[in-house]
Amino acid sequence: MFIKKLVDVRKESQERKIKMENLKITPKTLSKMSLIINKMGISSLIMQLNIDSGDDKKDREELGKQLVALVIDNLYKAEEETIELISILKGISKEEAEEVDIISLIKELINYDKFKDFLKLT
Repeated sequence: MFIKKLVDVRKESQERKIKMENLKITPKTLSKMSLIINKMGISSLIMQLNIDSGDDKKDREELGKQLVALVIDNLYKAEEETIELISILKGISKEEAEEVDIISLIKELINYDKFKDFLKLT
């Protein structure tokens, strides 16, 4: 019984992960992302994150580290909006979104090409 519950919990967790191939940058998500970046005041700092060593994997890792640091340093400025965005992206309640591992989520988004394209536009 315990093992079945554990398997069910893992399965549910996997189902709730963002499926990047299905993620759409809709007007609602785009507006939320823009609002969050604006409230955090990191737009100009994101534009300065120009990492191009020629090694795409290494560049993504470095971009991820720098972006995580920027977001973590400024997350308090847009806490509610961030929770709402996570809720929208993952299709979960705001209460559940409050418990999401933000660093894992950021890493997941950084490896998503559409999100990288959005960051270049901000």
